[in-house]
Formats: sequence, C-alpha cells, structure tokens
Amino acid sequence: MKRLFEKHIKNNLGLINLFGKISGRFLFLLLTSFFAYKLSFKDFATFAIFWTALRMLTFFSANNLYIIYFNEVRESVINDKKWPIHITSNIILTLIVFGSLSTIISSLIFNNLIITALMIPSLLFFVIIRNISEFSKSDNSVYLSIFIEDFLFYFLFFITGVISVYLYNSLIGILIALFFTTFITAIISLVLFNRKFKLKTNTYRLKVKDFSFKILRLGINYTFLRGNEFLSSFGVRYFGQIYFGDIFVSYTHIMYQFYNVFTLITISVISGMQSKITVKKDITFNKYFVKNMYFKILKTISPFVFGAIIIIFFFNSEILNLFFPKYIQYNELLVKVSLTGLVFMVIQPLIFILIYNNKVYNIRLLNFVQYLGVIIVYIVPVVFLDFNEEYWLLILMTIFIIIQGVFSLLSYKKIK
Repeated sequence: MKRLFEKHIKNNLGLINLFGKISGRFLFLLLTSFFAYKLSFKDFATFAIFWTALRMLTFFSANNLYIIYFNEVRESVINDKKWPIHITSNIILTLIVFGSLSTIISSLIFNNLIITALMIPSLLFFVIIRNISEFSKSDNSVYLSIFIEDFLFYFLFFITGVISVYLYNSLIGILIALFFTTFITAIISLVLFNRKFKLKTNTYRLKVKDFSFKILRLGINYTFLRGNEFLSSFGVRYFGQIYFGDIFVSYTHIMYQFYNVFTLITISVISGMQSKITVKKDITFNKYFVKNMYFKILKTISPFVFGAIIIIFFFNSEILNLFFPKYIQYNELLVKVSLTGLVFMVIQPLIFILIYNNKVYNIRLLNFVQYLGVIIVYIVPVVFLDFNEEYWLLILMTIFIIIQGVFSLLSYKKIK
C-alpha cells in the first residue's frame, strides 16, 4: 500500500497539481455563486465579460514565453542560480506590445474609462503571476505554483470580493478588489520565487537588444494555437449578450464554471507534469515517448473526469440549487456541458505533448482553420435568427477542440 501511494500519488506531479488547483477553483466557484446571488443580471453579466476578457488578454500578453523559455530557465536557475536577464526583457517588451493592443481592446469592449483603467494594471500583474507560477516548476516541484496561482490568488480575491460587495455592492467595487488581489499576489510571487531558488542578486535592466522577434513570432503561433479557447470563452459572452441578452451571459458564465472543472482536471495534470513532458534532447522524442506519456496522463485524468460526469448526471438539479438557485432551470444544459469535458480530456494531452516539445506541424494552417471555424459559429445567429442559443454555446465550447484533435493526429503520424 505504501509503495502504491508513493508511486501513484505522492510522486505524481499531475495529481498533486490537480488537488492544489481544485482548492482554489472551489473558492472561486463559491465567490461566483455569491456574486450571482447578490448582483443584478446586468452587473453579473458585465463581471463575466470583464473576467473572461482579463484572462484572455493575459494569455495573449504572456505570449507563451513561460513554455518557450521553460528549458532555459530550468537550466539557469537550477545549475547557475541566476535568472536569465534577457528573458525579463522579452517578457516586458512583449507585454508592452500586447498591452498597448489590450488597452485599445478594453476601451472598445467596455467604453468605460474606469473599467479600462482597472483592466490594464490587473493585466500586468496577472502576466507576472502566470510566468512566475509556471517557471517555479523548474525543479519538478509544483507546490509554489499551486500556492501562488491557485490558493493565494483565489483566497485573497474571495476575501476582498466579499468585502467589496458588502461595502459597495457594485461592479466597480469588485473590480477594485480584483486589482488589489492581483497586485498583492504578484509581489508575493516574486519574493517567494527568488527565495525558493536562492537566486544571486542581479541588476535587472531592460535591454531592447535582448528582444527576440523570432521568439515573439514563435510565441504568437502558439498563442493563436491555444488562444482559441480563451477567445471562444470571451466571444460567447460578448456576442451572446448582443444576440441573446444578459440572462444568456449569466447562465453561460455559470456553465463555464462547471466546464472549467473538466478543463482544470486535464490542464492541471498536464501542467504539473510539464518538466517530464518536455524532453531535453530531440532524439528522445519519438512515438513511443508520446504514446507512453499520453496514456500516463490519461490514466491520471480519467477517473476524475468520469467521476465528475457521473455526479453531474445524477445530481445536476441539486448542484445548481445549491450554488446557483436562480438558474436551476438549466440543469439539462449542465449535463450536456459535462460531456464536452470528455472530448477535452481525450484530445488535449496529445496537443500539449506536441506544444511543450515544439512539434506541432502545420501550425499556421491549424490556426487558420480553427479561427475560421469559430468565426463562422460567431455569425451563425446573424444568419439563422432562430438558432438555439444553447446549441450555439455547446458548439463554441467544442469546435476548436475537435479541429485541434484532427491536426494533432496528423502531427503524431509525422513523428518517427
């Protein structure tokens, strides 16, 4: 029994990462439930759009540098106890490029100076949190990553969010609480990262000459590859408000909280195993490695995904009544949403094995096809005025996953 525990639980980085992330996301689920109960449909819908816009812009602004530079950071902080200064320059300069675009996008989406002013610094702090969280796994330990991104952030936001509602009971109050949460979390994450790796003191000066357009382009390719999930998550709320109104956005945001349970299970296991998935030498990357790693990930994920589906299938009404009583009539939709998590579980491990090792072939064609697919779905309600809004939601949840699955199989066939 002890040997089984050590092999399958104690030393399973994906499982450890999963348990850590669940605690934080459960706090966020409770907080979302609180907001849904206290806020009007309109304010709750606006918060949903702001939150998904912030997550989407954070992802695009980080530009996947935490994946591209992972090996280099691992070698530097472990062997030399130094932080690669040129990586800081690339992170900051990339953020400036995308941050400027994000400012324009925010002002167009919200048409509100206060909301835009709160979006930009929150975006900066979120990028810091994202990078530090991922790079902190360089020594095959996920505990600091879990503490920063999953426990500390969601714990602070839970406290500040509840306080802001009782003090101001307004959307702006919640956004201010989110700003302070990201600020405090970013500062603490920088301090803890430096302490963990005992880095030698350096003078960090921004050097434009360190900026790499090659890395920027590579990051953009991977960002567009993975960004479809964030874009569709935001777009279904933004365009959904235009097509179907605030109530649609509200229940969509709630459905995504449950959909995110499945993506959380899959991605947290994959992310926790990043150092093992990323090979140090190309010669070790072959079909045997991919197949072995894929089924290793799937073996860890599948009991939790199937368990969650079974619970939702039998207790969907009770779950909604407990957390979101105003939305209990959408219990059948909740069951359908849970089944999309099964599709995500099957396809995403292969996608990330390829991404972590820079082995995604035809990436530009893949990006073109999946974004074209999402755009077509976006305009469906314009062409078909009576198109079912729930089906529209489910299609947007799954279309990019299916397209990525087809291309990942083609990439797998090219591996020796």
